[in-house]
Formats: sequence, structure tokens, C-alpha cells
Amino acid sequence: MMKLETKRLTIIPLNLEQFNLMLKGMDKMENVLGLNNSYEILDDHTQKAMEWLYKEAEKHKENYLWYTNWQIILKKENVSIGSACFMGQADESGAVEIGYGINEKYRCNGYMTEAVGIISKWALREQGISRIIALTEKDNFASEKVLQKCGFVKYKEDDVNNEYFIV
Repeated sequence: MMKLETKRLTIIPLNLEQFNLMLKGMDKMENVLGLNNSYEILDDHTQKAMEWLYKEAEKHKENYLWYTNWQIILKKENVSIGSACFMGQADESGAVEIGYGINEKYRCNGYMTEAVGIISKWALREQGISRIIALTEKDNFASEKVLQKCGFVKYKEDDVNNEYFIV
């Protein structure tokens, strides 16, 4: 099984079976991975987004890493504290989009910066990837800070309250 590691975190891209279990309940996926229960439940918006991503992963089995959910596991507690994902394979310019979220009780500890940093380094080493983009709401200062610490720079804003970052 592929995994990325930092001093404090293990990051695992879910295979299709694990991803499907996650959609049925975080506890089901955590159980299969041998993790302690996080007691997290996906909100409706995230559930719908993950269902769409799972369907895309099924369509692109040979490149599922660009469509799956990457679980962020805190080593010292053996618990999933959040996740990240790409929104598909690179476009013709070599750009992929990353998204991420962290469970509320684990925020403000640098975990997401650590995770986005190592996942971004992995992605930029992959063939055909030259840039990573991220979208965040203008008032999401925590997310903006994560991106800046990982070397992303803001390159545009739109008129529906979003900012776009690139590395």
C-alpha cells in the first residue's frame, strides 16, 4: 500500500474499496484500516463531493490516485484527522487541483500544512504534473495560511468570493 509519511502523520490514498466504505461511514473505513474511531461524520456537502469523486475514481481506475481521498492519520493517536484529494488528473497545462479538510479538534496544530506540503511534493514529482492549484473562500484565512506556508501564491480572485492559489 502506498503511503506518505512525515514525523507526525501518515497519509494513505484510499483504494476503491476503502473509499466506498468511507462513503458508507467513516467508522467502516477506519475499521478496515485498523484506525481508532474518529467519530467524524461527513457533512452533506462533503458527502456529495466525495460521492462524485468516487464515481470518477471508478471511471479512471488506472489513475485513481488523482480521484481518491487521501486519509491523514495522526500517528500518535492512530486516528484519521482529515483528508485531502485531487480533483482529477492534470489538465493539458500540467495543473492539478488539490482540496483538503481537517477535523475541527485537530486544527491550529500545523497538521494540514504538513499534509498539504508532502502531498504537493509527491504530486510535483509525478510525470506530467507541473503545477498544483487550490481554491479557497476569501475569508478562510486558515486555509490561505496553509497554502502560503506550503509555497502557494495567490494568482486571482473571482466575483463569487473565491481566491485561487498556485505552486
